Amino acid sequence: MIPTDEQQAILDRPPTGTVKVLAGAGCGKTSTLVAYGNRWPGRGLYLAFNTAIAQEAARKFPPHIEARTAHSFAYRQLGLHARKAELVKRYTTAHLDAFDDAIRAVPGLGRQQVRSAILATIDRFLIDEGTKIRRDHCQVENHAQNLAVRKIAGEITLKLLRFADHDLPITFDTYLKRFEMKHRITGFDYLLLDEAQDLNPVLISIARKAGIPTIVVGDPYQSIYRFRGAVDAMDAFPVEELTLTQSWRFGDAVARIANAILRHSAKPPRHRLSGNPAVETVVARYSGKVATLPDTAILARTNARLFESLATIDRPFHLVGGIRDLHKQLRSAHALSQGRLQGVTEESIARFPNWRGLQESAERGDTEMRRVRDIIDKHGAQLPSLLERLTQLHRDREEEAQIVVSTAHKAKGREWENVVVLDDFDTPADLAARRRSDAKKAVDADQQINLLYVACTRARRSLHLAPKLYDALV
Repeated sequence: MIPTDEQQAILDRPPTGTVKVLAGAGCGKTSTLVAYGNRWPGRGLYLAFNTAIAQEAARKFPPHIEARTAHSFAYRQLGLHARKAELVKRYTTAHLDAFDDAIRAVPGLGRQQVRSAILATIDRFLIDEGTKIRRDHCQVENHAQNLAVRKIAGEITLKLLRFADHDLPITFDTYLKRFEMKHRITGFDYLLLDEAQDLNPVLISIARKAGIPTIVVGDPYQSIYRFRGAVDAMDAFPVEELTLTQSWRFGDAVARIANAILRHSAKPPRHRLSGNPAVETVVARYSGKVATLPDTAILARTNARLFESLATIDRPFHLVGGIRDLHKQLRSAHALSQGRLQGVTEESIARFPNWRGLQESAERGDTEMRRVRDIIDKHGAQLPSLLERLTQLHRDREEEAQIVVSTAHKAKGREWENVVVLDDFDTPADLAARRRSDAKKAVDADQQINLLYVACTRARRSLHLAPKLYDALV
């Protein structure tokens, strides 16, 4: 590639110290890191946010750069391939049955409340740095109850981390935490840390403990996973900043939309994003219908809004990430409406003790639950058969579908020729006003601003905005 001045400034920095690169959407961060690997000898380790990114990068990097996810690297270093234990996404209360002897009664909390608090405490500890379970890892407010839950959680966690002593299931977070506590990255001359805005404290700690020169690359405005415990690692490395602001994905029209969105952030970017002068991207008002153009994606903020767009669909479609999450949320809501609490398995619904609780949340302004409530009210007993019809229309392979739909979260890292952004996003001005009126909502408001920025910057040739977004941004 012929590097831009910004890219050349990065390539000219030898891997003798740590620097961070603030890279906007579509600004060629991966290609810049590949060029960096070609430019500088020595054994390098590229750590990516997910498997797809790591696999794509591995095909592009020279042989002296090893491309992996942090989880796959830790898995290999810990020798877990020789273990027979099952790998699971997360622990459930059923997994706590093996520790019945350690789970003591906590005055003022019911048995299920204690077990739920233990699990939540373990989950928070596993994605944080350090070796001790702190008070803030347990969300139980009462001091004595908090202390009691933490003590039990600590005993169980210690046993879970000793893989050699048990054949219990192991979560991805558990073995990564074990690596962070007991091991460090060795045998490399420098580290390339990608998608740094989405790392959790454990991953940041692993990178720091490596003690080698690191190129930290990310976009703080694509930070959209705070609800999962992610933090912006760009802030965790107080070193010199370089920038990538020239997007190659889209033209100036989308760049202007992106800048208009980020202007409302609590910390607006110091450098404006610029579009690719060789690409013409059209921004249009979404009329409610989209032509069946190749490589088109419809993006929403929530699964509930996606369901509304799919309810009357009669052609094959692909839902990014699969249809399971959509099914799980709506089936859980349907079960809650009928009082079948054992059928409530999805987290956003399980937080409500009964259907009335969900309705009250909808009435207080929870837009996602309002849509869920309306779906249940509208479709009622027909919902299971409607979900079954959508399952029949769904295609696991994107190329076999006539249209692609996705939440903005699952669209991150992707791009399409044509993108439609639906109307369940609040406008940036409304989100900024919410942040100013209530400090407790500041983080969520900025995360929603970032999410809209991510959604709009997935487009290459045409971006179709819901009317309220088009009027606010164009």
